[in-house]
Amino acid sequence: MAYNIFFDTETTGIEPEDQIIQIGAIITDTKGELFKDGIYNELCATTLPIKLKAMSTHGIREEELKGKLPFEKTTFWNDLNELNNEENYLIAHNLPFDLGMLEKHKFKNNCQIIDTLKCAMHLYDVKVPHVSAGHGQEDLIEEEIRDKNNNIVPDYKLQTFRYKLFSKEEEETEAQKYNVEIKAHDAIGDVLILKMFLKELFLRAKKEFNLKNSEVMEKLVELSNEPVKLKMFIFGKYRGVSFEDVLHSDRGYLEWLLREQDKLGDKCDKNIKYTLMELLK
Repeated sequence: MAYNIFFDTETTGIEPEDQIIQIGAIITDTKGELFKDGIYNELCATTLPIKLKAMSTHGIREEELKGKLPFEKTTFWNDLNELNNEENYLIAHNLPFDLGMLEKHKFKNNCQIIDTLKCAMHLYDVKVPHVSAGHGQEDLIEEEIRDKNNNIVPDYKLQTFRYKLFSKEEEETEAQKYNVEIKAHDAIGDVLILKMFLKELFLRAKKEFNLKNSEVMEKLVELSNEPVKLKMFIFGKYRGVSFEDVLHSDRGYLEWLLREQDKLGDKCDKNIKYTLMELLK
């Protein structure tokens, strides 16, 4: 029996030295039945102070961690290691970050991985110009975020999908099912939204690629490991401008950017490098 391990971490910060201070997780089998108790919402002791910027995001204060066990002694840690094999799926939104946090605690992953962020970037379009709510965006995520030049920048944050895809009633029904409270930037609340979002990705991938139910999870794993061809710059002097437009107006900038990505080697942004290589070949 395969298990889906949905998880999210809150941390002392996002730097290389930072550690997990909260783990939220839901573990279910393919029928939606919980593994053991299956719901994990555990605060963890840390040897590092919580950075103020991180605290202002997740709202966890250091005094809340007094008396808590370190991450390696949590119930989730034990169950995660018990299920750590290629039959099961490790699932998170922007999985490289959360998996990286697990690895800092000496976890070596053997599960198949599904990154719902990467899958969303493959499966959802972001159109320009923006289409207002209720006017033709039923099948698309079109989050209007504008930069200083009034250009629209795409957003694939989990909370964006939450408010675009799910009603309050749907959230409450799911929360009551698992006795979970949903709050933004709270690990267990985010995990419940993650679980709901995976179902949407499952249905979308099934339709997009004309798959059988038994084939969809394998496809999501495949998409999680494939680079995405980006549409817009979300950084630098061309923030909010499409890669295609920059190709025609300033090809030299793209060539320079590709050389910079090459210099980074394995630390490069694989999506940016793939996009540049596709445009410039």
